Amino acid sequence: MMTQLLHNALTAFNCPNRDSYPLQGRYVSNLVAVEYYLTQAIAHEPKRQDLQITLANMQTFRGDIGLALHSYQHALSSATSASEKNLALIYLSVWHYYQGNLPESQQYLEQLITADKPLANKVACLLSKVESIVSTPVHYCPGELRENELPTEDAHFNHAIITLGFKLNDDGSMAAQLLQRLRLTVDLAKRYPRSVIIVTGGLEKAGRTESQAMKTWLVDQGISADRVIEEDQATNTIDNALFSLALLAQHQIHRATLISASIHVHRSQVLFDTLQWRENNTTIHFTHCAVEDGLSPSSRPAGKVKRDCYIDALRCFGLPAFNCSPLIQL
Repeated sequence: MMTQLLHNALTAFNCPNRDSYPLQGRYVSNLVAVEYYLTQAIAHEPKRQDLQITLANMQTFRGDIGLALHSYQHALSSATSASEKNLALIYLSVWHYYQGNLPESQQYLEQLITADKPLANKVACLLSKVESIVSTPVHYCPGELRENELPTEDAHFNHAIITLGFKLNDDGSMAAQLLQRLRLTVDLAKRYPRSVIIVTGGLEKAGRTESQAMKTWLVDQGISADRVIEEDQATNTIDNALFSLALLAQHQIHRATLISASIHVHRSQVLFDTLQWRENNTTIHFTHCAVEDGLSPSSRPAGKVKRDCYIDALRCFGLPAFNCSPLIQL
């Protein structure tokens, strides 16, 4: 019974149809379905903290942070080991900080300091890093970037433009969103002709990956093929960052500009910055350049956009979103 419930929950979590998932003769969001199966599992094994933490994580995905904090608090109360207690303290500190409940966040962080000071210091550093990124306004064009964020004209291959992919159409053609990113890439590439370009995305449609389609288009626009490096293995944004970081290190890049949608650039920057920091390598300075797509309602991340930044920061910190052993997924 338990195994089947957890498999059902993970299947719902991974379902690409986010809004119409079949459950008990009706259609709900896939996250509601995940919570339903997790709640059933908790009823069978109420002392399993991994179930409680995963349920709380799903509640953050839905945006119900108040309910999630209640679930994390329950996970803390039922912790039976130091590692379980520390895990709950991390989540409570981070999500209270997100909510602006700074005294409460600090309270849980101080408990973590008592239990594991090095871990608490890492959590404090993570919060500082994310807050620094989300407090930065969206930059829409190269002219809005501060001079020290981009290379001088005579810089030689120490700067990279990283254009994040977007799923191809079924016939292998590129969606309008991806073409917007590529046009901005061309503008930036012309302004900085010595910068290398990394195009990301390994999802394949009609026999070609996102990165292959992107490189072909850029070359057709007059960009030298020698400048364009393909990252063609990633199937999600975290992999985009991981594999691109390896390419940046390989090419001895010190500065990089991320190009994506206006509601995605801060999240991407959080991923790249957090992952390189987790690997004890903070030699690359990241900034971003967003397409003018009209998707961002404010100059700084808010609502779901800001929430996703914190969710991804926790995932890059090494905390899976779905964490019901043996079923674990970032």
